[in-house]
Amino acid sequence: MDKRFEQEEAQEVIREAVRLQQEYEEGVSQQVLEQSAAELGIEPERLREAVRRVEQERERRARIRRNTLIALGVAALLMVLNLLYSHFALNSAWAEVQMRKAQVENVIQRRQELIPRLESLVQQANAAQRKQLQQVLDALRQSDHSAQSVRPALEHLLADPAFRSDRFTLALMYEITGAENRIAVERKRYAEAAARYNRIASRFPIVLARPLLGYPAQAPRL
Repeated sequence: MDKRFEQEEAQEVIREAVRLQQEYEEGVSQQVLEQSAAELGIEPERLREAVRRVEQERERRARIRRNTLIALGVAALLMVLNLLYSHFALNSAWAEVQMRKAQVENVIQRRQELIPRLESLVQQANAAQRKQLQQVLDALRQSDHSAQSVRPALEHLLADPAFRSDRFTLALMYEITGAENRIAVERKRYAEAAARYNRIASRFPIVLARPLLGYPAQAPRL
């Protein structure tokens, strides 16, 4: 039975036939090789040995290409796994740093909110008391968002019996002292979180992935 093809199918058949013909013409059959070798006086055993060596070389090259592709695939997989692992480790440590930093800023802000009350107390104090209260006030103002402590000025003031008999002043000084203690605690916790982040960020192989993930090399100092 005569098969019939659509116009598009017929064109596809012709293209495939042309491709096969080209592949056939580009290659050389073993029969042609044997005829050429006979014309050149080459023994069949030598020809077969040459064919075997060429086939081995072809297999070796194919194996190298295959192994190279496998190695590249494994390297890409390891890179992806490292990025995922590094992101998880850095993100967790960096979140802890940010949380501790916010807590330090929070307790510092609470301490600074005591300044208006201390300013009012300075205005009401007599000349002798005003000097010591002013020292505490100046220390509070200068220590805003810094590591400077007002503890020395507080200790000097609380050692004065005249202030210890004033309940209002004493209560305010204890509030400031408590704020100082909380700041010291939160600064220590921040330093620990920052040190942990710095260790993780410098650890191999995380150190290779960190720049790609956009994390800083070290946590900032407060």
